[in-house]
Amino acid sequence: MHPKYHLTAPKHWINDPIGFIYYQNNYHLFYQHFPYENKWGTMHWGHATSKDLVNWVDQGIALYPSKDFDANGCFSGSALEVDKKMYLYYTSVVYQKVNPENIHKTAPGYDFYSSQSMIISDDGFNFDNLNQKQLIIPVFKDGEVGHPVHTRDPKVWKFQDTYYMVLASKYLDDNNDYNGQLLFYTSKNATEWHYANNYRGIKCGDMWECPDIFTVAHQDILIMSPERTNDSGYPSHARITTANFDHQNCQLEITGELNYLDYGLDIYAPQTTIDEAGRRIYVGWMRMPVADEANWIGLITYPRVITYQNDAIFTNIHPSVDSLFKKPATEFKATQACKIVTNLKTGDFINIGGYLIKYDDCLCIDRSNVFKSDTALKELRSPKIDHCNLNIYYDQDIIEIYINNGQYVLSNIVYEMADTIKSNTGFEIFTD
Repeated sequence: MHPKYHLTAPKHWINDPIGFIYYQNNYHLFYQHFPYENKWGTMHWGHATSKDLVNWVDQGIALYPSKDFDANGCFSGSALEVDKKMYLYYTSVVYQKVNPENIHKTAPGYDFYSSQSMIISDDGFNFDNLNQKQLIIPVFKDGEVGHPVHTRDPKVWKFQDTYYMVLASKYLDDNNDYNGQLLFYTSKNATEWHYANNYRGIKCGDMWECPDIFTVAHQDILIMSPERTNDSGYPSHARITTANFDHQNCQLEITGELNYLDYGLDIYAPQTTIDEAGRRIYVGWMRMPVADEANWIGLITYPRVITYQNDAIFTNIHPSVDSLFKKPATEFKATQACKIVTNLKTGDFINIGGYLIKYDDCLCIDRSNVFKSDTALKELRSPKIDHCNLNIYYDQDIIEIYINNGQYVLSNIVYEMADTIKSNTGFEIFTD
């Protein structure tokens, strides 16, 4: 079955959430989508809308390959409102050679070329894929500022009278090793873009996917998803850090630790936007090793509010989600979305349907009994904490744990949860 409130595709594959925007009284959320199988393939943009960030309406496929420059996929990107119209920016992909046995993949030993493109919609619902697409940044040639294959994920925003774009890319260093870099572009009209600067200040993996730069409480913050970082489990994880960004010359400085965005380590490729109340919020893709029995794979997290307080970044559940769960309950049912509240002391535990949570100077979880993978992590833990107040949100195939009002978050994909809940301390259950 599908989750009640977490966004999934109607069928088949979903990955990065993209084009996240509040536009003309609706939240629009697009996502990377392969509509034919439960695996990655030629990327389309799926589309859903919501009035409240919890009840989503499927709007079908917004973008699909239709031009020579995006013949093999419309990769990730972002949305912007310009003169009451919706501008979508995306990475357009062409395979170097198509696999004759599967046209949705490159031929063995070949890769793809990536450029950046855009499309304009008058209302955010209708997208003319044949007549409204335009190429804005062509494929880089050897020796230019970006990689011809691995330059993607345009995130666009406006500051004062200028539009800005950050792109994920990579470069070859003096040791002949690839490292991640960010590319910055500017525009005065949101259609003609000019290279401004790059950032290569740290080493973390060899490609920094889905970068996002924004300001909360006068503090600049960077989110990105470095690839191939040699971490346990998945080789790539979403990270967050404080930064300083000078819009005058597009100069970036990372000022904090590059911490995990979510310590469950299933999340990837998050994207932020501003909600109706002016809060900075984000959602992310939860990676699933096995498809649900209802023939879909991959889902999007609940929206989370990013705040900056006491020199620390907090990410807490969005109030639209929390307000759903007000009805007290006495039982946990694996088919019912719910919220569980508990305060763990050292040595305490709570076991929710086979998902074990313990506290011993950090939050420790064990999902061995409710997971279907031999490679991804089954036992995880948060950084050290001196107390452990938990708000736990469960929905079909996902559990999200908010520690100390968003000091840390730990979210996991789960399967075949039992209708049981056990603990050696008190807890409360709330349903919708």
